[in-house]
Amino acid sequence: MPRLVHDTSAILDAAARLLTAGSADAITIASVMREAGVSSGSVYHRFPNRAALLAAVWNRAAQRFHTELYPLFADEPVAAAAALGRRTVSWCRANPADARVLLAGLGSFEPAAWPAESRRWREADQARWEQRIRRLVTDLKTATGLQTAEVLLIVVDLPYAAVRRYLSVNREIPATLEGTVERLIQSQLTPAPPQ
Repeated sequence: MPRLVHDTSAILDAAARLLTAGSADAITIASVMREAGVSSGSVYHRFPNRAALLAAVWNRAAQRFHTELYPLFADEPVAAAAALGRRTVSWCRANPADARVLLAGLGSFEPAAWPAESRRWREADQARWEQRIRRLVTDLKTATGLQTAEVLLIVVDLPYAAVRRYLSVNREIPATLEGTVERLIQSQLTPAPPQ
């Protein structure tokens, strides 16, 4: 009988699905084995301990999200902000398990216990992401006259709040939410015409 081969992606998918039932505390080697239907050897072959598993779950979700959104920063600042908001919603709708990972927050994944390589990867990825966000915020402040806190509320917090409402109760994100978020961001960042 041929031996079943379980790839790393299937194991990480199973781990991410476990967040539907609660927090990152639900992600254990035993629970992932059950959810993925794999042996302990399949999991331990890839992840020597829970910390390595948690690191892989978080880093994969962050990488997928950032890779999807990085190209959008190239546009004019207001258009980029609106596109980022729209794509954040559509990505979360298409990838609810990974979105729940990110919405749970990094602290839930115990990063201090991660293997050094995983921590270095996360720090480099986070630094790159924050650099893009800082540049966009600076450009938007110049273009709109708004303060940093206002720009962050519109560009970062609004899309996350919109999807959190659905993801936190395991409801599907409506397709119409993408356009709503995009319009709200555009309207808040577009200066009113002089009267």
